[in-house]
Amino acid sequence: MVIVALFVIFALLSLFIGAYEDMTLQALLDGNERARLIFIHSRVPRTMAVILSAAGLSVAGLVMQAISRNKFMSPSTAGTTDAAALGLLISFVFLGEQSGAVQTIFSFAFALIGTFIFTLVISRLKIRETVYIPLLGMMYGGMISALSSVIAFHFEAVQFANMINLGSFARLGGFWGVYLVIVPLIIAVFFATKFSIIGLGEEFAKNLGVNYNRVVMTGLVVVSLISASTFVTIGPLPFIGLIIPNMATSFYGDNLKKSIYDLMLFGAVFVLICDIISRLVIFPFEMNVSLTISLVGGAIFMVYLIKGVFGDDERKAKA
Repeated sequence: MVIVALFVIFALLSLFIGAYEDMTLQALLDGNERARLIFIHSRVPRTMAVILSAAGLSVAGLVMQAISRNKFMSPSTAGTTDAAALGLLISFVFLGEQSGAVQTIFSFAFALIGTFIFTLVISRLKIRETVYIPLLGMMYGGMISALSSVIAFHFEAVQFANMINLGSFARLGGFWGVYLVIVPLIIAVFFATKFSIIGLGEEFAKNLGVNYNRVVMTGLVVVSLISASTFVTIGPLPFIGLIIPNMATSFYGDNLKKSIYDLMLFGAVFVLICDIISRLVIFPFEMNVSLTISLVGGAIFMVYLIKGVFGDDERKAKA
């Protein structure tokens, strides 16, 4: 109930914090037309975008961790986000300015292919140390990012590449694309038990009658669609898929079926707080939310990273 109360409080704060200070509850009740338009066309869509993107990326991170059986995996540490950016850049270079639907299709296709390749590679590696696999993922993502830079320089699209690599909820235009996140979220809820089972290993899953490959592929589609739709609409939101699942499972355990709704609320509260900070720190202007999330999320990630490394060392010493 605490997480629900925090969610309601910060969602309401998000609706009433902004550069237009006259947009208050009293102004809405008094029938102020400008306040009503700002509330309906700006504040509500923005808050919904924050909630859906945060919930989606949190679930995507947990699904990725179940598939890889590694607590440090997420779309940002498996090359998924970098591949989505590459797909968006390719669509711009070869097709020019396109609708959000076309951009999302390209971004989704590249994200799915990129994530599938990385998953296939790590499944064939004998390395099982907790930290090494996400490090390989970041190297893989760096290679994709470098390829994006080469393409951007070659086709004189550096400005576009820089623009899409800044996450912000203050972008011009609607947030319709982020509503696509609802579809993979429904799929994730439906497959929650199976995702938990494959997290216990391929042989264990097959012994329980679960089609391992099919569930893994479903998980990759869920992760890629969430990553693509949020990236095209908002831009990169780092660390959410990495730290939120770890924070949530610390409280609720590894049972995805039981924790998935709390996980969504946990992620939404975290990003709502970061977004509010971004709006207030240089008020009436605002800072890119990706910078705020990077600062806060980076500090939390370091705690979990050190905890994970030291935990592995202690287990090896005992063994």
